[in-house]
Amino acid sequence: MAGKEKPNNLDVSTETSLIAYLDMTNMFHWQDTLEWQFSVYDIIKQLIGIRALKEVRVYYGLNERELEKSERFHKRMRECGAIVITKPVKWIKKKIEKKLFVTSFTLNRLDENARYKLDEFITYLQEQKIGIEEPKCNFDVEMALDILDATERVSGILLFSGDSDLCEPLKRLKLKGKKIYVFGVRGQVAKELMENCFKYIDFGKWYQGPRKRKSRSQGAGSRV
Repeated sequence: MAGKEKPNNLDVSTETSLIAYLDMTNMFHWQDTLEWQFSVYDIIKQLIGIRALKEVRVYYGLNERELEKSERFHKRMRECGAIVITKPVKWIKKKIEKKLFVTSFTLNRLDENARYKLDEFITYLQEQKIGIEEPKCNFDVEMALDILDATERVSGILLFSGDSDLCEPLKRLKLKGKKIYVFGVRGQVAKELMENCFKYIDFGKWYQGPRKRKSRSQGAGSRV
């Protein structure tokens, strides 16, 4: 993938062959810390501009409950030049209880009135038989296997994830003399990844695409 590299805090001028691995679900949570939304498409385009880069691999689930929208998102990422690795999102039913809404640390600090209000709210949800489901679609195994499979084809990797589950494949790459560039944001990168990378790249400083300000009411943000 050839192209004109733009100045940023990533220097890979000595690299001969790179693959970028994007843990997209993990990345979308970065927006809460950044307080702005990035464009996935612009991330892909920016990566393709790196001369030594051979592949951009994006790992993201397929939401069958909004199939058309989800397929359209995947299709556009492929059109931008990414290889999209996907599988159906699973929906896990959650038991309605206090720990679903507050941590034990917070619960122990609530006054009597706040505890009563919380109990009242949970009782209401249970009486109304309101179901709460959480989407789950982790790709740590797929990413780990792909990273190891490509070991002999690369001089280094660009990892967009803060997941500590990827520590072991990084250790193996490091032993083989491969350079590991970990991209992330403050407080959302596991220390195990930091200890095994060649260089940590602040995503907010590296990213050159548009930034859409997040409102406090928004969650993980736009998927584009």
